[in-house]
Amino acid sequence: MNPAQIQQHNEQVLKLSVPLRPEPQLSFEQAANFLGQFIRWSNITPYYRTYIDKPSEGEMHAIFQYEKLPPFTVDGLRYLEREAEYFIPLGPYELCVQETKFGFVPGSGETHASRVRRKIRFNKGGVSTVMLVHYSRGPAQPIPPEAHRMPPVRQYPLVPSAEPAIFVMGEKTGQRVPLQNLQMLQQQQQQAGLIPGPQGFPPQANLGGPPRGPMPNAMQAQNAALANQNAAIAAQNAAMAAHRGPPKPQIPDELLADEDESDVVTHRDISTTRFIRNHEFLADLFSPEPIPKPVELPEEKEEDLKAALAALQAEIDA
Repeated sequence: MNPAQIQQHNEQVLKLSVPLRPEPQLSFEQAANFLGQFIRWSNITPYYRTYIDKPSEGEMHAIFQYEKLPPFTVDGLRYLEREAEYFIPLGPYELCVQETKFGFVPGSGETHASRVRRKIRFNKGGVSTVMLVHYSRGPAQPIPPEAHRMPPVRQYPLVPSAEPAIFVMGEKTGQRVPLQNLQMLQQQQQQAGLIPGPQGFPPQANLGGPPRGPMPNAMQAQNAALANQNAAIAAQNAAMAAHRGPPKPQIPDELLADEDESDVVTHRDISTTRFIRNHEFLADLFSPEPIPKPVELPEEKEEDLKAALAALQAEIDA
């Protein structure tokens, strides 16, 4: 891939393939409820690569984020304020909130920046790799003229990803779904009542309060959090294994038990020796200094050496 393609690939996110209804305002209790639902859907629904670009007010996304993926920062908006991070305790849960204020769409003619992006995930009590991204409106600030003269936020047109969708949790972790089959899978799950239909979530009144299915006590909450965290780790390992080739064959220990470590010559040792030898040869060959001719040593016979030795011994004795 060329640098532009690599840049666009890094700007893509792994998004949950479930339709989400816009929510103009979202409380932290409702965000925790949504996160709990996203985690349950993640066990039966794959994620796919896509862009979040110039989102509208109330738009909401569920993405999968872990340390091996580039952090989600580019969404087609320009922000006048840096991202701030804070934590919200909610009983046995704790939310991590990354908030960026005073955003606007470059080139749209907006004169005031009032868009707000919140990235919310569980810091305690739930899977931390599932993230809710929500856009809303906040206090407005005039857009300075120099902000319009800054380089573009991202390069267009955006090239869609052709990578298949992937399950990141549950029994199907690591399994892939071709993009042409993703819509059919969504329809089957919607007909079975496993995920919401095209209209997204049910009415707002059914979503208030703590996450659905709250734990009766702290011990069960801790156990559930541990199970969810293990599932997230397994999902990370599966995502990493998908980019690796087949494992290298291992030599049985019994074949190496009688070998002395100093007697084992590896392919790396041979390659290193050959590399050094070849470069020394090339250095001599292309050196600006002429290579001296080898000195011709006179041929001396054993009889001549013995005669010279006897003569020297006679001189010493005299």
